[in-house]
Amino acid sequence: MTALLAATVCAAQQQVGQKHPFYECGLYPEWGEFTAEQGAIDLRAGMELAKQRLEKIRELKPNETNYENVFAAFENAPREMERAESYLDTMASTMDSEELRRVQEEMLPEMTLFHAAIMADEKLWNVIKTASEAPWVKRLSPEKQRYVRQVVDTFHDSGADLTAERKARLAQVLSELSTLAHQFDQNVLDATNSWQWVVSDPAQLAGMPKEWMERARTDALEAGYGTPQAPAWLITLQEPSAREVLRCCDVEATRKKCWDALSSIGRDEPYDNAKIVARVMELRKEMATLLGFDSFADLTLAHRMAGSGQHAMDFVDDMMRKVKPAFEGEVAQLLDFISKCKGSKTDKLNPWDTIYYMRKLARERFSFDTELLRPYQECNRVLKGMFAIYEKLYSISIKELPTRYAEQEQPAAQDAVPVWHPEVRVFAVCDAASGAHLGSFYMDLFPRSTKRGGAWVQPMHYGEPSRKGHPHSPHLAALVGNLSPATKEKPSLLSHYDMETVFHEFGHMMHCMLGDTELRAHCGTSVTWDFVELPSQMNENWTWEPESLRTFAVHYETGESIPDDYLQKLQKMRFFFPAFDDMNQLCIAKLDMEMHMHYAEKFWGKDIDEATRDLLAPWRAPYSQEIPSVMRTLTHCISGGYAAGYYSYKWSEVLAADVFTRFLKEGVLNPAAGAAYREQILSKGDSKPAGELYRDFMGRDPNPDALLQKQGLMK
Repeated sequence: MTALLAATVCAAQQQVGQKHPFYECGLYPEWGEFTAEQGAIDLRAGMELAKQRLEKIRELKPNETNYENVFAAFENAPREMERAESYLDTMASTMDSEELRRVQEEMLPEMTLFHAAIMADEKLWNVIKTASEAPWVKRLSPEKQRYVRQVVDTFHDSGADLTAERKARLAQVLSELSTLAHQFDQNVLDATNSWQWVVSDPAQLAGMPKEWMERARTDALEAGYGTPQAPAWLITLQEPSAREVLRCCDVEATRKKCWDALSSIGRDEPYDNAKIVARVMELRKEMATLLGFDSFADLTLAHRMAGSGQHAMDFVDDMMRKVKPAFEGEVAQLLDFISKCKGSKTDKLNPWDTIYYMRKLARERFSFDTELLRPYQECNRVLKGMFAIYEKLYSISIKELPTRYAEQEQPAAQDAVPVWHPEVRVFAVCDAASGAHLGSFYMDLFPRSTKRGGAWVQPMHYGEPSRKGHPHSPHLAALVGNLSPATKEKPSLLSHYDMETVFHEFGHMMHCMLGDTELRAHCGTSVTWDFVELPSQMNENWTWEPESLRTFAVHYETGESIPDDYLQKLQKMRFFFPAFDDMNQLCIAKLDMEMHMHYAEKFWGKDIDEATRDLLAPWRAPYSQEIPSVMRTLTHCISGGYAAGYYSYKWSEVLAADVFTRFLKEGVLNPAAGAAYREQILSKGDSKPAGELYRDFMGRDPNPDALLQKQGLMK
């Protein structure tokens, strides 16, 4: 524990007379001591500490200011509160409970008002603005000068120059938005958990992989359905259960039932999210207007690579136009194939058939099924292989640490790291040359009813920056997913999509773990939102390259290496129907941008599903049944950080395709290329503008057509 943090902890204890496990811990928190109520206590204590520090800044006279007592103090003011908030968010997203929901609902308005009050504090703003114009700013390091500009921009874009009346209204808007986002998330989670289907006739599940059947049978037994002699199979909306049915099941009625259930999330009462989405869009537009922007997209993108809503929209529209001819050709091929399979002319796609027949067509065209890869993709071997790849590329070591869970009966090792669930694992990342401990991360990889869907990396806290030749203190983060779990008969055997997901998220993790910046505020994934997906999208490439796969893909029972024939067919299949995938993602980006730029003209007062259909009709395949708007469930854009930013997935994918050309040229496992990437991209975080970091590594600006060229859609 640093002297500064120790002093902070001491101040907190003196202030409220009790311990604060959510922020007074060392590197690893004691999850067993965490309760929802304690989280609220520690958040409030952290807020109080932040207020005290901010008050010291407010009292400064112009001739007393310097970087340390203004900007460094501002950066460090909320550190305990942020740490407590991060741990509480991790608990809520992985171990959901009524108590956690209640505390979050109680704390959200307080937290929102706290942040809004900082931005609305005229005295604090005057000190910061005056200090930012002082002569000493020009003598600061480039990174500190960048931070000064960023703080000033944040205040300005948050309404610091508004009238008192407008500031008060902005605070109300922000408070309501935070409450709505929380409600949206809970509706999605509750709707997901509210549906299940117990199947007793295996004929209804014809075509499902053996691993899926074993897992569904085990899940049914554990839930009290069926017996070993008369088995049943449990289907849920948690990943990857029902979606795997859409991909593999030969029985159309079964696929349709699962599609109907998935489509009900965020649509059916009592979990209908349509009114929440409408209100969020209205409030975001009002917020942008209050702050002097034409749209929420312009407000959000002002300091990102895209620069404005229109630039991002132009990027999406241009990509859609380029992809459309190939997309229409792929749709025609798919319809012809379905017609052939059904023995009658088909001119519209059943939405529950699309993925199934695409997989069937790919199997026919390439005489290959990616399910054949599962035995070669046992989860532990994949993790070990993935670690080995990046250990070599980035000159690091990754070591698993012993763990302990509060409720476990067996005594744990003395140095065991506390975890929030017995399935959670912990790994330490060290620099291979110096041995310095760079950071540690948790892995929580498998689904359960208390965990939200999807996969993500949660940076928990970044270590103190290096000082006087000493390395920075360790970072801490978590990688959370919903991968194919083990059964009683078999270990976790990952689909190729599962493996891509792990590699993708590990790209974010490397961004976190390898951050080495002058300021904590710039570390790791603290980059502009349309650059943050570059490391993750880039990492997916190693799941397709034969050179990397050969290093770890062996049969979990026989130890046999993955056949070369499989690797060759996998590469051929990589860009099977690429335009279809591109267009689906671009449609979401288009919807996101249009809602955040033209909601009043194109959506206000209309049914959300109908308005979405009207907007996307020119870009979608012809479907036999209307599809609910993805915005009903798109937590990324309602409660996550992708509002007016979903385009950044494709934006970053373009960057990643371009960046990987250097690895293809120099070697996909070339440590020299990896060292340059670590030094010039991963370690730098947000210490320089994203465009500069890109040029540092590539020696030029991005090639805007890199992705389409890689996919074979452009020359």
